[in-house]
Amino acid sequence: MAALASHSLVTERYAKLSDQVAQFRQIMGAVLIQDMRSRFGHSHIGYLIAIAWPLSHIGVITVAYLFRVTIAPVGDSPTMFIGTGVAPYILCLYPARLVATAIPQNRQLLNIPVIQPLHLIFSRCILETLNAVIVLALFMSVVGLFDIEIWPTDSAEAAKAIGAAVFLGVGLGFFNVVMCALVGQFFLVFFILLMIGLYVFSGVYVPPTAMPESVREYMAYNPMLHLVEWLRSAYYTSYDSELINKSMILWVGGISLTLGLIGERFLRGKFFS
Repeated sequence: MAALASHSLVTERYAKLSDQVAQFRQIMGAVLIQDMRSRFGHSHIGYLIAIAWPLSHIGVITVAYLFRVTIAPVGDSPTMFIGTGVAPYILCLYPARLVATAIPQNRQLLNIPVIQPLHLIFSRCILETLNAVIVLALFMSVVGLFDIEIWPTDSAEAAKAIGAAVFLGVGLGFFNVVMCALVGQFFLVFFILLMIGLYVFSGVYVPPTAMPESVREYMAYNPMLHLVEWLRSAYYTSYDSELINKSMILWVGGISLTLGLIGERFLRGKFFS
């Protein structure tokens, strides 16, 4: 009798959990579609523009660098050198910035009782992750059209670096959601300026090994530096991966994500006002 009751309880809990998961998937699917429509409209042109913006960002920086530099500081290809530097920055910046605007751009959806702020944030994370993958694939395809070898030596390590860049961007995006709720949307201006500063001192244009030791000590606290070096280590066998602090990237992203989740729980009322 006890075994039967225990089995019945487990079955009931499993069925309840399955229903909750199914409901969550339905809500996320509906919110994701509505988020795409509110940002890109009902045509495919809007989505193409959203993809073209970060892609053109990478392209402009790459072309501007190639006009000034003909010999790469590392390796034989200046395009590969600058591409491996700017790609992590773009793949981190855009999710971090756009996730922060998920609630203001879809606030009307919070009038539906079953939809919570977390649904809006998660749907934007999914959308921006997909966008990041598409942007990277298109960038590599365009570069490949010019007969430039853009495929990494270590594909697995490159995939980890790209995943870490997107994870850091999503984690910072969660944190930005909370900070924007506390101090207003102008916090994004501060965040973008901060990211530009981190980008300039991340070794995108000049490898850290060419910097004085005193400068490298300060650069070591920049997570963007380790992202760039991590991706380049997958392309250049001469890079010493032991000097790359991968744990810093994961810690910064993880702590930002945790603070964002905690802040969303305690500041949930602010998102409805």
